[in-house]
Amino acid sequence: MANTGGAPPPPPPLDDDDDDWFSKDIDDFVVDIKKDASAEAGQDVDTAASLLLESLRTNPKRFFDDVGGNYFDPFVAAQSAGTSETKFHLPEDKNGYVQKIPYSKLLNLSENESREVLLDIYSQKEQFVKTFSQEKCGDELMLVTMKIMNKIAALPVFEINEELFLVLVKERNFWNNLIMFFKRSTNQAEARKKKNKGKVQGVSVMDMLGAVGKVVGHVRRILGDRKRITKFLEELTEVLAKASVKTDALGVGGAVPSSSVKNWSIYPTLEELKGPGAELKPNIVSGKFPSVDHYLEVHLNLLKEDFMIPLREGIEAYVTHNKSGSDKPFYGDNIRVHECVKLLLPGNVNRRSAKEELVIVDLDPMERAIGAGKSTRFSKWGLANSKRLMHGSMVCFSSGVQFDDLIVAIISHRDGEQLSNGYICVEIIKVENMNDIFNRELLMIESEIFFEPYHHVFNVVKNLKPDTFPLKSYIVDTQSQHQYPDYISRDRKAMFSHKGQLYNVKVPSEWPESGSPIGLNPSQYKAFKLALTHKFALIQGPPGTGKTFIGQEIVQALLSNTEHQILLICLTNHALDQFLSGVLRYSNSIVRMGSQSKHALLDSYNVKQLNEDVLIDKRLRTCYYNSKQEYLKQMEEFEKLQKEGSSEEIVQCLNRLQQSSRRIHELNQLSNYEFVKNIRVVGMTTTFAARNHSLLQLLKSPIVLIEEAAEVLESHIVASLTPFTEHCILIGDHFQLRPTTSVYALAQRYQMDISLFERMIKNQVNVVCLEEQHRMRPEMADLIRPTIYRNLTDSDTVRGRPKVKGMRKNMFFFTHTVPEDAAGRDDEKSKKNSFEGKFVLGLAEYLIAQGYRPEDIVILTAYNGQMLHLVQERKGHEKLHGIRITVVDNYQGEEAKIILLSLVRSNESGSIGFLAFRNRICVALSRARNGLYMVGNMSLLAGCSKIWKSIEQRLEEHSAIGDTLELMCEEHMNIIKIKHPDEFEKVGFGGCQDMCRVVKECGHQCDSFCHGSMYPHRTCLCYQEEVTGYY
Repeated sequence: MANTGGAPPPPPPLDDDDDDWFSKDIDDFVVDIKKDASAEAGQDVDTAASLLLESLRTNPKRFFDDVGGNYFDPFVAAQSAGTSETKFHLPEDKNGYVQKIPYSKLLNLSENESREVLLDIYSQKEQFVKTFSQEKCGDELMLVTMKIMNKIAALPVFEINEELFLVLVKERNFWNNLIMFFKRSTNQAEARKKKNKGKVQGVSVMDMLGAVGKVVGHVRRILGDRKRITKFLEELTEVLAKASVKTDALGVGGAVPSSSVKNWSIYPTLEELKGPGAELKPNIVSGKFPSVDHYLEVHLNLLKEDFMIPLREGIEAYVTHNKSGSDKPFYGDNIRVHECVKLLLPGNVNRRSAKEELVIVDLDPMERAIGAGKSTRFSKWGLANSKRLMHGSMVCFSSGVQFDDLIVAIISHRDGEQLSNGYICVEIIKVENMNDIFNRELLMIESEIFFEPYHHVFNVVKNLKPDTFPLKSYIVDTQSQHQYPDYISRDRKAMFSHKGQLYNVKVPSEWPESGSPIGLNPSQYKAFKLALTHKFALIQGPPGTGKTFIGQEIVQALLSNTEHQILLICLTNHALDQFLSGVLRYSNSIVRMGSQSKHALLDSYNVKQLNEDVLIDKRLRTCYYNSKQEYLKQMEEFEKLQKEGSSEEIVQCLNRLQQSSRRIHELNQLSNYEFVKNIRVVGMTTTFAARNHSLLQLLKSPIVLIEEAAEVLESHIVASLTPFTEHCILIGDHFQLRPTTSVYALAQRYQMDISLFERMIKNQVNVVCLEEQHRMRPEMADLIRPTIYRNLTDSDTVRGRPKVKGMRKNMFFFTHTVPEDAAGRDDEKSKKNSFEGKFVLGLAEYLIAQGYRPEDIVILTAYNGQMLHLVQERKGHEKLHGIRITVVDNYQGEEAKIILLSLVRSNESGSIGFLAFRNRICVALSRARNGLYMVGNMSLLAGCSKIWKSIEQRLEEHSAIGDTLELMCEEHMNIIKIKHPDEFEKVGFGGCQDMCRVVKECGHQCDSFCHGSMYPHRTCLCYQEEVTGYY
């Protein structure tokens, strides 16, 4: 039966044991589709209605911001736009009766912890507002209301807090009642004081004053200065002054400082895009920062300019190009320019309005006007497999080439089919100097730099405060102090047991001298001891020394001896999967956050799997239901505005929709918290940690272990910590790859590429270096010691590494002087050397013929251009399919039996680019276990770098360098000399030029030419007098 008036329909009943609770609200959305009288009976109505309902059906237990979820279908049809109408019958706000919450109930729930208070209040938000906004509000009720608001403000749900506090600020009755309380209470106190009577009964002035001070402080923090609050404080100060009551208890100072980094934005303005940029201060590498504010200013400005500089320079180059009047097309290294695009609304293209698809960019409006089908730009730009226009990228629009106006937007949805038709969806962030933004020709600028990680990290770091800055004494003040984790004292448990041994973490001096009983070598034992006994510890692990192994030992000890949750953070998905797989050996209480795992063993430990098994608090379900209703109301308004609203009204409505969407995302975080709050090890990447920082604050994990810490920008590390971090362990190696910056000058001039890990080591803050390597043959390790690592030693296990089959030497540097290929437009990004490419592919094919599997061999190169060249050329070598080809920067932390390394640079200008960097040299030369074969111009390298000169000397000591590579036949011990890649053709089957002559099982000799073990001996035809050679 339809609702005919009175109270709005209540939410459907929610049962705790109902698994499909997210679809409970579907039937409560009644859809009317009014048909034109002239329309044919049944004309697409059933189909449209079913599509609408289907778009509202969310995947069970998936929240509103999940990728791919559509929650509204207005059924916009081109032929019947004027006669078809979609209407949601949602609960009315105005005429329905809303019940107030009893004071006793509010008092009881105010004693709960913050999250419980939020769920109780937000699930009955209208009732709560009705309760505190009544014309006459009791003193106790006002006090408990502020106590509740103060508790909710402690939670990291910023959008929900903003919504609730905005409602509170707007309720005139509440603030008027507070003023009346203070007038009445101070007058009564004064009168009773004159009559020498006792205290005033009820709420004391000081209690109320303290609550008011906290609430006002939260209002200023969340909303900034508000006129109503300013006026209230003025009136209150006047009332208190008359009664000679001190206002110290208010605890609020003057105006919110306008220069606070909290008000900074990562999104560019026109002035920032066309101006000189921010005034930068260098990262302080040696010594402490003067203050937290200085620290935040340095890192936020560097982070923003790392994204802004390429965008600013690209736009400047584009404007200059157009002013020059050149007929040539513009090619920019930093930006991509998409001319003549349009911003459309879903109704313009006869499409439903759906989550993340509210504003559409038409990439091909001109082609569409002449009747073209598929997008020509989609094919021309090769968008299908490119990383252009990715979800989370930032794009800028302007009405002309002079860039006098600006729209900043984020790509919110990238669907392959839509993209092939020339459509991409965006979320509009801000508009400057432009009124009419829809359905007009615009210029779109896409930055080469991926925006999403900058956005999330910036927003986390700017909200850090001096009084709660995580691990401030170490990160900001660079103090090297022996302080064990706070939870040790709180738990009253200092004795740890690990593999049958006892250790007092409060007294490291009492630990046994040797780590042998628990299977650790001396340096590993030092690292283990440091990590467990220090609040902030760093472990440096040179190549092959077992960084992951010691990290897993530390996690095992913490799991066995504490009850606290451990947050495990890695830079890459590969490292995260590898670490968590090791943890599974001794604990199955783990969860892998994110969806990029490639390890089958972790499939059942993904957060999505937990999502299927955990029931959600019904209050949270109600919060979701109510928030979804609000979103649908706004969506209905958005649909109307598409037909009759101005651009300004539409943009304002879009902002409200985005705020609602973010509130539902925060509910998603509360849901994830339910899933993982009792899991012992929570694993995630640094990107996930920054994107979901509110989840980290909800979890309050006291122990954080970060692997690959030396490769991560300092701001990204800090964004992974919370005020609740009591024990932080960083594992990495600053002598290998440093963090990558988009702008090289920021690394050179401002030390932006100095990680927190390296900065702490430079300030001698609690560090141990692992010293025994378990990967490389000793002669390979000699290439990086003592030049890079002075104290690196070899484990006995590496001295017995098997010889590389078919090679005279297990390590060799083939030096040549053949020039690299002529540079293309992208110069540094496209370096390649065809000679070296042909050489390493020929050598790889020869090694495969020796019986090695493709996964035993990895081809590394220093440049992306060479990698792409090798991948292309490999297509002509069928035997090499399956061999991994990658750049050095993508291979840190990995290893292979045999590494073939192409160094590329060979020129007369004396330029070796980043081959001069110690970090890349270190990684390139330390990946191989059994065999390492390098191809490059050593005379050039050694002439430009002292490190390469030292490496050349080491190679000469081992007789492992020259212009001739010597192969060795395993059967006949013949030496085959290779001076040119074409000469690999004579060893195409992996053998020498002799006949094979190996005696087969039948007793006859193989009469084929010598061949590698990949090729079996030909089956002997024993009854045939003459056998034709097999090869």
